[in-house]
Amino acid sequence: MIRIVCPFCHSPLNAADLETATLGDRVCLVCPECEHVLLMDDHAQAEVQVSAEGVEAHA
Repeated sequence: MIRIVCPFCHSPLNAADLETATLGDRVCLVCPECEHVLLMDDHAQAEVQVSAEGVEAHA
């Protein structure tokens, strides 16, 4: 499981907890707690997909 900590509100999140939003023509991942944009796509037509499958856990 991938754990993410929001750099704004410091809430611990799972990758599945992030919300998707569109600002203009860009897809963004948003913290559901403080609603800050955490990740924005580089291309207007790109889709952002969050998946923890295939990622090795680091201890």
